[in-house]
Amino acid sequence: PQMTMTIDAAPSGWGSTLEKELEMIAMAHGTWNKRQVKLSSNIREIKAITQGLRSFSKTLKNLRIQSLAIKSDNSTAVFDIRKWRASISLIKEIKQVHYTLEKLGIQIQITHLPGVRNEIADELS
Repeated sequence: PQMTMTIDAAPSGWGSTLEKELEMIAMAHGTWNKRQVKLSSNIREIKAITQGLRSFSKTLKNLRIQSLAIKSDNSTAVFDIRKWRASISLIKEIKQVHYTLEKLGIQIQITHLPGVRNEIADELS
């Protein structure tokens, strides 16, 4: 992959970083609305991936990025996105991730990043 995006979702919001060759390119974060706060941690994590991709879309397009590593500390979200297997509520969110990637023309490699090593995105969320 040409770049790496790390993601973290907390009960109050989400955070994401974009790195190229271990150099920080951009950071983004946001808060959840009243409805989103009540969602499961898995749904919030998948929503955070979509939010991160949307936040960095201009940068990804300008740099002509075609492959992106995504790292999340939520192993369920990683597995579900990789395998396209999940509950009905999660499938809707996974489709959003894939739709956003398709619009950007990006292939991904998604992996689990233990929370201890996901410090910056964790701080932003």
